Amino acid sequence: MAQQSSAFELEDRIRGALKKRGGVATVGDVAAETGLPYEETEIAMRKMLERYQSHLDVDDEGNLLYRFDPGLKARGYQKGRRWYDFKKKAWAAFTWIFKVSIMVVLVGYTATFILLLLALAIAGIAAATSQDNDDVGDVFLLPVYLIARILETVFWISWFSGFDSPSRRRRRRPRRKVERPEVPLYKRIFQFVFGPELTRDELAAERAFARFVRVRQGRITAADWASRTGLSLEEADQALTAATMRFRGDIDVAADGTLIYRFDDLRVTSEAGADDRLQPPKPIWTRKVTVPPLTGNKGSTNTWIAIFNTFNLIMGAFILGGVTGLSTGVSVVLGVIPVIFSLMFFAIPLARRFARGGKLKRAKRENERRELIEAVYLSAATDGVARPVDARIFETHPRGDDVFADFNGEIRVEDDGRTLYLFPEVARQLGAAESARQRAASEVVFGQTIFSSDEETLSMAEAEMLEFDRRLARELGGDSMVEFDWESLEESATVGAS
Repeated sequence: MAQQSSAFELEDRIRGALKKRGGVATVGDVAAETGLPYEETEIAMRKMLERYQSHLDVDDEGNLLYRFDPGLKARGYQKGRRWYDFKKKAWAAFTWIFKVSIMVVLVGYTATFILLLLALAIAGIAAATSQDNDDVGDVFLLPVYLIARILETVFWISWFSGFDSPSRRRRRRPRRKVERPEVPLYKRIFQFVFGPELTRDELAAERAFARFVRVRQGRITAADWASRTGLSLEEADQALTAATMRFRGDIDVAADGTLIYRFDDLRVTSEAGADDRLQPPKPIWTRKVTVPPLTGNKGSTNTWIAIFNTFNLIMGAFILGGVTGLSTGVSVVLGVIPVIFSLMFFAIPLARRFARGGKLKRAKRENERRELIEAVYLSAATDGVARPVDARIFETHPRGDDVFADFNGEIRVEDDGRTLYLFPEVARQLGAAESARQRAASEVVFGQTIFSSDEETLSMAEAEMLEFDRRLARELGGDSMVEFDWESLEESATVGAS
């Protein structure tokens, strides 16, 4: 069941990428858009040919172009899809209920305690005042009216707007209209406790890598990738080695021994100029590490939330310690629960505040390191020549030694005693990558269509077409020989024994 859910999640990512491209894309397009592994994407798209209205085009280089209906219309019922969609919606509903429940508990206890105080006040007034006094009604309505006005200001709930008499409305000055905030109240209360919600994509790094590769004509070195990630040259080499497996790449060795990582399959695109619209990651030194705010709310919002929670804490503690004769159930509901809830309501953001201090320090250290990385790359031009850098820039910097080691720096002492740092390895790799990109084609675009699964006539000789069918069948079916009826994209023969 978990495997099936993972397959549906993968398919949803691919569907999103296809919809952005009107249903027409190569595997390289989708892999770059989603960050999914190339072969995993290819297998999933082949399976989707059976599930959605679609057909295939093949160009003169053997590249495949997938053409799905722009609306991604399914051919029929997909087993397990409804259950998967139900679980997604159920989890979203549970998350929403959890967030709203925090608001309900906070506001509910505040309202309950206010009503209890009002009841006590009314009982005291009734006992001390004669029933014949005409001012008793106004005295009774005054605290109710004031509390309602406070709630209206904070929660944008107007309890009395429909109950005022016409004469009172004429005498009253028009009230300023209170605009509803963009963030709902339940989200602001949730953010007070757990912090702002951050949208994280687990494949964001892979997607950024794929886009960077396409912009760089599918030729990059460890120095190229380190300039975008801040990794050391050794770490960047390891990451690129893993990427060759993920995106079906290859490794070339330049004349000077530099490893050039090549990703030709990832470059094949369905349209000319597609790479020009990509937004690859910028150099690491232009992107500063930031720490999310503690709550993301305005100061006034946090103040009101803290006031309400403090009020609940005081009232709960008072009922536990100052009121006798209550049943166990009442003591738990009006005393134990609000006290524990209020303490946790304050304890969680307090703990996050201490943790945030450590994050701020780490962010500062990383930003200092990125400043030095900029100096490294400014000294290493793309012509393969390393320019010297004054060693004092690194010696006086708290992260200087680390950066010097991460990028294989070398020391040179001048005749006048000055110490200079050079980074020849970075310069050599940048120069080799630039030369490789100049030799590569500017873009690999899906070429002239020589075969389409929705056409009856083909532009190849019959004998050539037969051989082409066999080669393509092997490509689509693996080691087994499977003949396909390209009109219906269904298997028309059994798998041949090898």
